[in-house]
Amino acid sequence: MRNPLVKPIAMWYSKQCSICGTTRIEAIVHNYNEKTICPECNKHLIFGSIIFKILMMSMKIESSELGDLSSNAEAMASIRAFFRSISKQGRIAIKFGIPIYAVFDITNRCNLSCLHCYSSEQREELTTTGVYHVLDKLSAAGVGMIDFGGGEPLLRTDIFDILTYSKQLELYTSISTNGTLLDENCAKHLKTLNIDHVCISLDGAKPETHDHIRDKKGTYEKAISGIKNCVNAGITTQISTVFLNSNINELRDMYTLLESLHVDGWYIYDFAPAGRGKELQQGVLTPEQRKRLFEYFQDIAPSSKITLKPYPYLITINSACGTETYFYKKYGRLTEFFKGCLSARWVCHISSNGDLHPCHLLPHILGNLTQETFEDIWFDKNNPVLKELRDRRLLKGTCGKCRYRDVCGGCRAQAFWKTGDYLEGDSCWVKN
Repeated sequence: MRNPLVKPIAMWYSKQCSICGTTRIEAIVHNYNEKTICPECNKHLIFGSIIFKILMMSMKIESSELGDLSSNAEAMASIRAFFRSISKQGRIAIKFGIPIYAVFDITNRCNLSCLHCYSSEQREELTTTGVYHVLDKLSAAGVGMIDFGGGEPLLRTDIFDILTYSKQLELYTSISTNGTLLDENCAKHLKTLNIDHVCISLDGAKPETHDHIRDKKGTYEKAISGIKNCVNAGITTQISTVFLNSNINELRDMYTLLESLHVDGWYIYDFAPAGRGKELQQGVLTPEQRKRLFEYFQDIAPSSKITLKPYPYLITINSACGTETYFYKKYGRLTEFFKGCLSARWVCHISSNGDLHPCHLLPHILGNLTQETFEDIWFDKNNPVLKELRDRRLLKGTCGKCRYRDVCGGCRAQAFWKTGDYLEGDSCWVKN
């Protein structure tokens, strides 16, 4: 596609239907899954499908691979966000990436002191209006998905106002919480705001395991109660688990527990010793443990009722498994397009004072959104951090030599907290 055509075509795909509110790109993807399309959307299918097929060919995606995406709310939100960012920025959004997903830690205050927490520095907290201004800038730049975290975001008395404002900007809006403040009334209120999902942290199948990591007794029972309240309220409920040496042996029991709680999704992370977690170096998984963790999810995923999201392994999906395996079929083509580690490209992180970072696990400050526009920071050609993270040719160690370098790139945060250099190799198990 020539440069002048990219932006208007993306704008066309991002336009919402006047009847059902569905964007044209959503209608086209739904059509591949033979979902019912409203009459107004149906008018645009022929033209839209032709151009979309050309795009899929360039991404090496088969039509048959779109079925799962259509029924995955986050995947559809990512697709909307992708076209939205191009409609705002044109080809430059494809070249450098406009974050499809942004983590916005709106407070550093927390009612817990978790051992593995990546947040340790106390920063100034933006006012409600200040948060709105940052959201305005993110929306204007084309960012499509916002996850509000902390600290504990539910400690902010204006949290419901912030979530409401985010939804008014038509952003996919979620909140990440430790779950201890999610009583029935809070869950019901969140449901009325129509937020897209709630993500609750749970780091063990046993109370003593979770409570130890969270450094406070009773947090397990409160988190379980919060999960039940969200599920009962009809909110899409996701669980986030960070695996360390101290809880890796409860992996299978965790899955059984979450199935019994009827949650919708499970984010699986391996521990990176960032922030307060720097004091917990012994908790980092070995490459062999990471491999076993990923292989377990590879085995159970095809029959799982829970959507499994093994990060950062989705970064390494093209190097970690064969083309016939479950996660490759589900995500492989997308990771080939987005090219592995999303830091400084398709994700970003905003601190409570408006500082912009490459991702939530890299502490490097790129600029401050209370003082500059998102575009001025993100497209700064003179910023050494952005230049280095976006150039895979600069990678060192095992990642620099790996044949999957350009479609994976390793996890730059794991490399940084292991070696002090985000360009070094990470602790991947794939041998090349």
